[in-house]
Amino acid sequence: MAREEYNLPLTKESYEHLLKKADGNIITKKRYEIPDGTGKTIELDIFEGVFEGTILAEVEFNSIDEANSYTPPSWFIKDVTMDIEYHNSYMSRKVL
Repeated sequence: MAREEYNLPLTKESYEHLLKKADGNIITKKRYEIPDGTGKTIELDIFEGVFEGTILAEVEFNSIDEANSYTPPSWFIKDVTMDIEYHNSYMSRKVL
């Protein structure tokens, strides 16, 4: 249930430059931040383009114990944290 994640700042110019060099699927999504009432924020990603119809919700924790004690909202369907098919690195290379 624990995984490291890296978010790097990217300017519009840098994005456009890198986009031309991208191989594979371009992942596009809209992200909504939803307070869950427990002090945590749910990051709801609604995918567009080639992955339209995919919706993922993510909650970040400070520790594994905190994650294990979290009670997700009833509308969370399945924990895909460790399912590689939902990792951006896999989705970008997935043959459609």
